[in-house]
Order: sequence, then structure tokens, then C-alpha cells
Amino acid sequence: MKLEKKSILSVVLIVIFAAMVSLVSFRAGSVSSSGNAPASAELSLDTAAESVKHTDESGNVTVDFEKLKEWNPDIYAWITVPGTNIDYPVLQKSGAEDPYDNYYLEHTVDLEEGLPGAIYSQPVNQKDFMDLVTILYGHNMKNGEMFTELHEFEDKEFFEENQQIYIYTQKGTFTYEIFAAVDFSDALIPYEYDFSDNSQVQKYLEDVKSCDGNFRENMEVSAERRILTLSTCYSGREDRRLLIEAVQKDSGSTM
Repeated sequence: MKLEKKSILSVVLIVIFAAMVSLVSFRAGSVSSSGNAPASAELSLDTAAESVKHTDESGNVTVDFEKLKEWNPDIYAWITVPGTNIDYPVLQKSGAEDPYDNYYLEHTVDLEEGLPGAIYSQPVNQKDFMDLVTILYGHNMKNGEMFTELHEFEDKEFFEENQQIYIYTQKGTFTYEIFAAVDFSDALIPYEYDFSDNSQVQKYLEDVKSCDGNFRENMEVSAERRILTLSTCYSGREDRRLLIEAVQKDSGSTM
């Protein structure tokens, strides 16, 4: 009889334990389905824009950076290039000792090694877009992702019809006017030019003007303006880069 009672008690305990495990699993499933799981489980490059970008009735755009930083805390801005599918988070590797760190050249926003990488800046640039020249990098992918569609600006008609770039940050939105799309060398630009020196900025602008490409001739850009450079590679031309050059709209006088 004592043995039977012990057996019955063991069965009861097993049943209670199984019920508790099921309850915990159910609650965990409920947390995931309610949207409280890590954002990395919810966001992807394909869905991020529609999940974090919101436009109000007045046409003002806001970006949910809290959600983006849950996905990856290295995200500090968002770039949109109208007329293209470029609508991505912008990252910079935190804690990098090398000012020319290229971590996100070979790592995705999900921190997975390999292509397509991510849109990123090097630590040599501040994250507030207040440098005289800020450079963002992105791959030229066969499937059209990342900065591939910057190559559309090689077409003169497309270049004339599409003139703006938007950068969204937690502190506000920056609008840039595109003034050039040029075939440049593969030089490490922030290493070759000291952008803390206005004369070096002017030299960079002159080097850009000397390149083959499309230019908005009615724009005058001085070394005092804040410049945004978007850089991507060419297929089969490892020693050249396509640069899209734009000037911050509210940063002073015009090139």
C-alpha cells in the first residue's frame, strides 16, 4: 500500500511539473506574439521601413529609433533616397578603436558576417552629421539591395529628376540636395583629405569636379557647406567608386 501511495504521488508531481512547463512556454509564446520580443525577431531589411517609418497627415516623417536600437544599438540614423529603393538604417560600429573601421562592410544589421553588409559610416565621422564631409558606404549588390540603385544617377535624365536625400536622426531630419554623381578613385577619402581643414574640403570638391559624371551646374558648393557623400563600388572595376555628392540644405549658402 505504501508503495502504491508513493507511485501515485510521483505521478501527481510529474503532472504538476509538466503543467508548469506548459504554462511558462505559453507565456513565453504570448510575449513573442504581443510584440515584446527582441526587435531582431520582428525586423528585417525587407520590413523595417514599413515598421519604423511613419508619415502623418501633414507628410512629416518620423522614425522609431527605440525599436531600431532594440534591433541593433549601432543604428543611429536612417537614409532615404527618393526615386530609388534605398530606405535603410545607418550604422556605425560602437567601441571601434580604428577611426576607419569597416565592420559593417562585411556584417549585416543582424550582426551576421557576410553580404549584403549594411549602410554605414566610419568612426572618423561624428554621428550628428555636423562634419563638413560625412561619408556613407554601401555595397553594389546584384539583387539591387544596399547602394546598388545609386547607379541610376549615372543616367543624366534620372540625375536631373531626382535631387534629394533625406537623413533621419533622433534629433531631427536633414535634407540634402544632390549636386554631383561622379566616377572617383577607390581612395580612402577621409584618410586622403583632412576634413577638419577647409582648404582640404575645397581640394576634395575640386577633385570631385574634375571627375567624369553628372553635375548640377547651377549649384555652388563651398568648403563651409556640410557635404554628404554616398559611396559604392562598380561591378568589375575594383579601383573605382561611384560617389553621389549632396549638400545639406539648411547649412549655408549655395555651389
